[in-house]
Amino acid sequence: MDSLRHELTRFIQQPAAQQDPPALYRRLLAEAPVLDLGPLYVVSGHQEILTVLMNPGTNVDPTTVGLPRAGNTALLKVVNRMLPMRDGADHTRLKRLATAAFSHRRLEQMRERIETTAARLLAPLIASGSFELVADLAVPLPVAVSCAILDVPDSEQGRITGWAGLVARAMLDPFGTGPEAAELDAEFAAFHSYVEELCAARAAAPGDDLISRLTVARGEGRLDTEELLAFVVMLLANGLETLTSGLAVAAWELIRTPGLAARVRNRPALADAVFDEAQRLGSPVRASARALTREVVLGDTVVPAGSVAMLLYAAANRDPRRFADPDRFDPDRPERQHLAFGHGPHHCLGAPLSLIAGSAVLRGLAEADAVRELSTTLTESTARLNEQFAFGGVRELPVACPLRTAPPVEPQVESQIEPPSAPPSAPPSAPPSATPSAPLSEPLEVAA
Repeated sequence: MDSLRHELTRFIQQPAAQQDPPALYRRLLAEAPVLDLGPLYVVSGHQEILTVLMNPGTNVDPTTVGLPRAGNTALLKVVNRMLPMRDGADHTRLKRLATAAFSHRRLEQMRERIETTAARLLAPLIASGSFELVADLAVPLPVAVSCAILDVPDSEQGRITGWAGLVARAMLDPFGTGPEAAELDAEFAAFHSYVEELCAARAAAPGDDLISRLTVARGEGRLDTEELLAFVVMLLANGLETLTSGLAVAAWELIRTPGLAARVRNRPALADAVFDEAQRLGSPVRASARALTREVVLGDTVVPAGSVAMLLYAAANRDPRRFADPDRFDPDRPERQHLAFGHGPHHCLGAPLSLIAGSAVLRGLAEADAVRELSTTLTESTARLNEQFAFGGVRELPVACPLRTAPPVEPQVESQIEPPSAPPSAPPSAPPSATPSAPLSEPLEVAA
């Protein structure tokens, strides 16, 4: 068990040094689905994580168990006011304000804009014959999605893309003591001013958009000015890490799985299931931390009140007790309750929106594959993985797409296995260190 503790601690502190995370996940699930590291308990089992997330004494705020809250910089103080970082009544109040923006009706209204944007971004990349999918598509598309939610003009997307990575970068130094903290705050000052101006303009001339509804709610006393600004910062900057990673892992599976592009082309609705299964296997959000103010029993382990639970979603999504042949990519699998989008009160509000964007990209790639031969040199051994512990996915995905010399072989019409209408689960917390004083926070997604 000591060697397992050593390997896990190294993974937490130096994620880039862990070349085979699934091997570590398998070992944790087999030897210790709940691993006691003192006040810190690492929970990797699927059912065990569900139990923690549904425990009434589970919180994202570390101060509830006497630990310090991150936030010594202006940016981190705004992060602490965001929806995913709130608990209890405050979380319920803020989530209720956002829910209307993610209703089925609103999502269907945005679907055409998102699909058109994905097609617009993808077309010149395919025509070029080769591209890098992460930088050229998976980064700009989430910003475009955020702008669609907030009715921000497309002309602003370049500027917002430059700001969108600020939150993720800040979470690498959650106490704001590192050498980059001052630089981040300086960059954030311009972003914060932009958001203030945007909110002021919507307050003066409200429209049918989320910012306008939030400014009305502020006027009615349902949220304060700091919460309003944090909300808009979250929605503009939030999807970069999680949706970017989700798009990349889904595209990677489509390109490297023989015959999958043809299957999606033959049955476009399958793109939903392909994207969903890629989130399970790729787990763009690897982990989150929770403070426990009540005792919770996880199998044979009693986790006392006052503990911190680090929930390893990436391992739970490969738990053989929940998923048959869990390391295999299988978009037809019947088991759908993965944890890539969380579970319980903090389940990701943006999960259906991610599905719309991801499926649009997959269908576009599948159609391109009919006339272009999509391929990538990226393999499990050469993948440049995300170096943040809390985030998974690949950092680069080179794609070659020369014109085909012969048409692809199309599959026979297959039985209609219905894909999920939306991924069921997600978000979570910023990387804790291996010490119990780690801040509890969620890698921010358009989330709950």
